[in-house]
Amino acid sequence: MTSSIPPLISSQRFLDARVVAEKAARFSVFVVRVAEVTLRGTQYRILTDGHHNLAAARRAGVEPDWRGPSNKWRRIQARTKPAVFEMFLINNLTDSDWYFVDTGDVVAELLPVAR
Repeated sequence: MTSSIPPLISSQRFLDARVVAEKAARFSVFVVRVAEVTLRGTQYRILTDGHHNLAAARRAGVEPDWRGPSNKWRRIQARTKPAVFEMFLINNLTDSDWYFVDTGDVVAELLPVAR
């Protein structure tokens, strides 16, 4: 049985090129935090922290150190009803709609629903 890794998505597109270049030059370990979630019936991995680290790792040609979500994230998720947490994630964007990190394409299924 093969397990597939859910697609990586984010709602943060902004990357400071200077920060990425500095990290790529200085770091040897690039910590990137992700959380596996189900949004509107589809499994995703959300990039919760380490956007600049991921870009720097790719620039340096190395695999990042993938880690789970922070303890704060886990506490909030544990205290929140699943449907409320899902809507919170869908509706609280950083600087863009949800997009697939590998392609840059918007996740159409997670666009706001017209009321």
